[in-house]
Amino acid sequence: MFLHKQWDDFCKILSKKGLTNLTASMLLNEKPDSQFVLLKHDVETNPKKALYLALIENKYSLIGTYYVQAYLLNSSKNIAVLKRIQELGHEVSYHHDVMDSNKGDILKAVNEFQRNVEIFEHYGFSVQTVCQHGNPVVERRGYTSNRDFFRDTNIAARYKHITEIMVNFKPRLGREYKYISDAGYGWKIIYDPEKNDIVNSDDKNITLDTLDDVLGVMENGSSVILSTHPHRWNSNAIIAKTKNAVFKGIKAMAKTMLQIPFMKKLMERFYYLAKKL
Repeated sequence: MFLHKQWDDFCKILSKKGLTNLTASMLLNEKPDSQFVLLKHDVETNPKKALYLALIENKYSLIGTYYVQAYLLNSSKNIAVLKRIQELGHEVSYHHDVMDSNKGDILKAVNEFQRNVEIFEHYGFSVQTVCQHGNPVVERRGYTSNRDFFRDTNIAARYKHITEIMVNFKPRLGREYKYISDAGYGWKIIYDPEKNDIVNSDDKNITLDTLDDVLGVMENGSSVILSTHPHRWNSNAIIAKTKNAVFKGIKAMAKTMLQIPFMKKLMERFYYLAKKL
């Protein structure tokens, strides 16, 4: 389960470990030699859920990076919530999926990306680092994932002032670290996160049972990027259990449906619904 109480307990212990805790852009600018932890959050829906985690982190003098889907900036209420997150010392930046939304058309993708970067910066959110979104039900033709946007040499040259955390963060930082994600409603050390869209590496991921296991990884001396999806976290255990069960049920059903050609095409048209789970 993903309970706010668990995140509170985790942050309380983490705050006492004395690890370097910076946002993604701060890490790149300062390049510390010490062991670090980056709290990374992918905000795909409901910024208020993200604020809940941000307040917990602030309670223990921790900061993180919140990557936000651009459509959420269409709401003045969402913008106010995101500004509050930023006021707490957190980084708020762009969680993009421009290759998927433009079916791999790089020219359309760059137009959308540029437009959204300008929107973020218009509202005072500096875009120094970004993170791609991994849509699970999109059938991609002619490209591998949203990471291909920053893998394009022309795009990388145009946006050399922006670092894609899943593409070129590690070489620019010049450090090794473990990338731990709550993807799939469970904790996993992701094998080769920069390239796991190219080579199937699911069988090499290391499953962690609890946040205590995540802390154990840090106790072994590893720097960590810890990636969460705030909309999956709840204060009520019953709601958390229900959401977990619903997610797993839909995931199992989706795997079956994706084997049927016409259902696969139908699901692809509604890929954005996966962001709600």
